[in-house]
Amino acid sequence: MQPNSIVEGFFRSAENHPDKTAIIWKDVQISYREVSENVRKTATFLKMKGVGKGDRVAFYGDKNPFFAYTYLATHLLNAIAVPLDVKLPEERMLDLLQQTEPKVVLHPTEANHPFPQFPFDETILQESPLAEFSFPEKEDLADILFTTGTTGSAKGVKLTHQNILAGAVNSNQYIGNDDSDTEIIPLPLHHAFGLRRLRTNLFLGATVILADGFMFPKVFFDAIEKQGATGICMVPSGFSIVKKLMKDRYIQYFNKLKYIEFGSSPMKLDEKQELAENLPDTRICMHYGLTEAAANIFIEFHEAAGKLHALGKASPNVQVAILSNEGQEKAIGEIGEIVVKGDIQTPGYWKKPELTKKSFIDGWFKTGDLGYKDDEGYVFLSGRKDDVINIGGKKVFPSEIEAALNQHPAVKDSACISISKGDELTGERIKAYLVLKGKEEPTPKELSQFLRGKLEPYKIPQDFQFIRKIPTTSSGKKQRDKLK
Repeated sequence: MQPNSIVEGFFRSAENHPDKTAIIWKDVQISYREVSENVRKTATFLKMKGVGKGDRVAFYGDKNPFFAYTYLATHLLNAIAVPLDVKLPEERMLDLLQQTEPKVVLHPTEANHPFPQFPFDETILQESPLAEFSFPEKEDLADILFTTGTTGSAKGVKLTHQNILAGAVNSNQYIGNDDSDTEIIPLPLHHAFGLRRLRTNLFLGATVILADGFMFPKVFFDAIEKQGATGICMVPSGFSIVKKLMKDRYIQYFNKLKYIEFGSSPMKLDEKQELAENLPDTRICMHYGLTEAAANIFIEFHEAAGKLHALGKASPNVQVAILSNEGQEKAIGEIGEIVVKGDIQTPGYWKKPELTKKSFIDGWFKTGDLGYKDDEGYVFLSGRKDDVINIGGKKVFPSEIEAALNQHPAVKDSACISISKGDELTGERIKAYLVLKGKEEPTPKELSQFLRGKLEPYKIPQDFQFIRKIPTTSSGKKQRDKLK
C-alpha cells in the first residue's frame, strides 16, 4: 500500500534499509537510521516549542542535513513547512514571515523580526527522539512555498501531502528513479525543483549528495567517480557554467550517469542537441513546471530528437490542455493558455482567496503561459500571457523575437518588451534589450536586416538597447516587466 505522505515513505525506507546512506554532505555519510533519529529529535524540539498540527515552521534553505531534518520533522508533527531563501533581504523576509505567522523560525543567525527564533544548527538535535507520532493525511497542508514568478510579488503556494507525493511519484515514473540511485543536488533546497528532488529521493530510499552550486564542477565529477552518483538535477544556466569551466571534459563524467533532470527555465536548442549527441546512454529529461503544479510536462532528449523545441508531453498521471479565455479547448496548432489538472496541483494561495479563484477554470490550474499542442500531444510554449505584445491587433510573442535575435553572432541573450510611443497605427512599439558576447556592437540597422529573413516586418523591434544582464527570477525566468 502506497504511503499517504513523503514523510511516511521516508520512515518506511529507514525501516527497510536503516544502514544505507541517505545523505552525503561535505564527505560525511549519514545513514537512514541516523536521519530518522535526527528527524524525531528535531520533532521533539519543535513540539517543545509549541508546534502542532497546522502551525507554520519557517526555516532557511541552507544546503545541509538540518534542512532535511527540519522539513521532515515539521511534517511528522502535521505542521506546515515554510522553507525560505537564506539570502532574502530583511524587508522581504519580514513580509513573508508576517504573511505566514510561524510558530517558530529557525535561522542560522539572529534576525530582526517579532517571531520566536532559534539557531538552525545542532541545537535542534539536543532532545530525545519523539517516541509517539502519527503520519499526516493526504489532504493536510504540507508546505507553503513562496514564488515571485516574473511579476516580483511574493505569493505563498499551498501544497498538500497529496500534491508533493504525486509530484514525486510522477517524476519517478518518467525518469526511472529507484532506491539504487545516488543523486547530486546542487540546487537551492528552498526552491521547488531542489526540494522536490530531495524529498523524492528520500521517499524512494535513494541517496542524495548535497553539493555547493555549479561553480565547483569538480565536486560533481568526484561524486560520480568516488561515490557512484547515478543522477544529477540541474538548471540550464548551471550546465552552461559547467561547460564553460570544464569544456568537453564534462562528457566523460556525465556519460556515466543514468539520468539528468533539467528544469526551472528554458534551455537553448543547440545545448539540447549537444547533450543528446554527447551523452547517448544517459536519460536526459527536462520538465516544464510551476511551484503550483510540480513538473507537469516532460521531454527526453533522445526520444524526442526531432521535437526538442517542444516542452514535451504531459507527465504521468497529469492532464494538460490548451484553453481559450472562455475555457474552450483549442484545436491542434491553435494558441491558448496552458492549463493543468491532477493530484499535483495546488489548492490555492495562502491568504489570497481572490487570486486563488482567478487561477482556476473548471478544475484546471491556469499557468499563465500560452502555447499549443501538435497531433502527437507535444506541447509548445509561445510565451507568457502577460508578455504578449499587441501590434495593430496582431499578437507578437517576445520569445519568438528573442529566439531570432539570439542567433546573431554578437548576441548572447535578449529580452523584448512593448513600449507605448503614441504610434498612431499600431499603438505599441517593440523594444529589444541585448546582452552582447563581446565588444562587437551591431548597429540597429544591422540587427533589423538580420531579422528580416527570420520574422515578419511587424515583429522586428524599432528600438535596440545594450545592457549587461537580463533581469531574471532566482530560477532563471526573464522578468521583462523590470525593463519597462
